[in-house]
Amino acid sequence: MYMPDIYDYLSALHQGIWEVVIPKDLLTVPLGPEWKFSPINVPSPGTIASYRNGQYHLHETKDEYKVHLDRYDPEKNPFLHLIDDAPLILMIMETLQTIYMTSRDAKKNTAPDFISDQQVTWKFRLMMGVILLFFSCILLMMALNQYEHLFSILLPGVVFLNGALVFARGFFMRKRKEYSKKDLANGVLVMAGGIIMALLWELYLFIIVFILTIWSFGSAYVNLKRVIREKKDIPRGLWLSLGLGTGSLIFGVLAVIVPDFLLEILIGILAVIVGIIGLGLLLDGYGMRNAEHLMQEQAEAPAM
Repeated sequence: MYMPDIYDYLSALHQGIWEVVIPKDLLTVPLGPEWKFSPINVPSPGTIASYRNGQYHLHETKDEYKVHLDRYDPEKNPFLHLIDDAPLILMIMETLQTIYMTSRDAKKNTAPDFISDQQVTWKFRLMMGVILLFFSCILLMMALNQYEHLFSILLPGVVFLNGALVFARGFFMRKRKEYSKKDLANGVLVMAGGIIMALLWELYLFIIVFILTIWSFGSAYVNLKRVIREKKDIPRGLWLSLGLGTGSLIFGVLAVIVPDFLLEILIGILAVIVGIIGLGLLLDGYGMRNAEHLMQEQAEAPAM
């Protein structure tokens, strides 16, 4: 008896189709070892995990595998992959879409596992929501007034704090011997990196702007070139590619002419994203708190 595997459904990707969606029920053969876990990806709604196999990029959801074909293998051409397959504009769009769809789907989830451990979960979500909203307000004020504090104080401080936590873990877990020594060394290096970032914040800020400029102009070039040459034969779609190319070009021009304004825009977008996540956690935690109280009242109510 023939047992279909995932490759039986991927031929359409080589014929101009942008993405194929494969129900897991159709596959009787699991993913092979050639599919390597991909830790960094453009956010996509409902994704549990992502895998790569050369130019194939697979997103696993609860019931499906979604596979598209990247033009460049990130292991062989990381820079071309970044500017072509993951433009900054696309990453912002997909992040906002993922946040919206995740929060929308969470409201519909009433499964028993969703309401287990209510007390711990809602308290944690309320706490994280407040923290993220506070952080969002800080970012917004920095975007509107003095964003340099983000790069000279806040980010170096976060890096230094992470290094201190790694160092503390190595210090308090000295029984692990070689692992403890690695944590101590890594902690010192990360803390030193935070100090250097604070002292040379203008230098690493220039590097960030330079990378954003090259990234944006590169994405604009490949997308607009594809629109002009290929026109209708674009797997991602003519209008999306045109929008990505135009948006990337605008970002690139802003990075050259008014880099301060571009940074304010990006920090503002980050503030909005963090704020949406924080507000979602806050509302979700409040709803779970009410659900827990309702469950307790039902449990304590005398049986009729």
